[in-house]
Amino acid sequence: MKIKYIALVLAAALACGTFTSACTKQESSEQQILDSREVDFSNIGLKYTTPESWQEYTKSNSIYPYAYDEDFTIANIRYNYITPEDWEIISKATDGFQLDDYLYPICEIIVVQTDKADKLKNSGLYTTFSSRQLIQENNGVSYYLFSDYVGSTRGMTDENIEIYDNICASVQELADSMTVSDFDVDAYVETKYAEKNTISFSTETLDGKEIDSSVFGDYDLTLFYVWGTYIYPDVDNIAAIEQAYEHAKELGNVNVIALCIDTPSSKLDDSDEAKELAEKAKEAFNAAGAQFDVIKLDSNLASFVSNNFETIPAFTMVDKNGIARGGYYEGVYGGDDYVKFIDAALKQYVETADAETAE
Repeated sequence: MKIKYIALVLAAALACGTFTSACTKQESSEQQILDSREVDFSNIGLKYTTPESWQEYTKSNSIYPYAYDEDFTIANIRYNYITPEDWEIISKATDGFQLDDYLYPICEIIVVQTDKADKLKNSGLYTTFSSRQLIQENNGVSYYLFSDYVGSTRGMTDENIEIYDNICASVQELADSMTVSDFDVDAYVETKYAEKNTISFSTETLDGKEIDSSVFGDYDLTLFYVWGTYIYPDVDNIAAIEQAYEHAKELGNVNVIALCIDTPSSKLDDSDEAKELAEKAKEAFNAAGAQFDVIKLDSNLASFVSNNFETIPAFTMVDKNGIARGGYYEGVYGGDDYVKFIDAALKQYVETADAETAE
């Protein structure tokens, strides 16, 4: 599970306050945020009120929430308990500690499209909590509240266990306060998908030409290939990518770009070693007769690759907005396979969209 942690002051706001304009004004204080228990997530059709009995614990940061999402969910909001003793450990910790190790789940709100709700039963969430309430279904969206954590609390003292149990005893108040409303589900899901899957870069090719992600806008689709010198020559399917590029040129509205992940841009690394790797990469692509652009790694690309790929070679199809479509593929494929991927992606993401627009 990939968790997106939020800053502690925002965590406090989520625990007992609302993310409204009042929280963004410069004159707003942390105390004002803490004084409100109303939580407003109208962008996903959800509002609720945190229990009054939680107030003293939210003000001391003993209740710690974070927001994240699974591949099949719209949003997950989990509330956790952190003991005062653990807070002291965390405050003195250096980089490398796992915050998860100090969190005792209180409850979790799960917002999911109703037609994907069955996936909850096969998720780790289903076995993390023993109580699973469907609060309401609205406009094709289901709102759940999971509680009664089944994991061990043996790491807590008896005093902290008593506090934790008292906090958990008020979860039903939160559940009873939850109200839902309509929101543009398709727009929200697309926005969330785009945030996770947009490729942005400003770098240079192996030949030193400046290039950025605006190049995606020149084509309906781009096959984005991820490669590294360290797999060459043991893995060498560059000629297959060139075959895909030849097909792309015939189509006219498709492009191919390759990324060499171990050749950093000169802004990141202008050392002799980096230059030697770039020369090695150029030799490999030239040997295969490659005519498409091969770009160097920048920080944005490094983040994108680490978040979406475990091994290389790999590729994805990218639309004109720079958004990866149709998934991420790892492993070695033949030229005909890449051609089929291109044609299928064109049919699904370009031709179908054009037809719907025409209607």
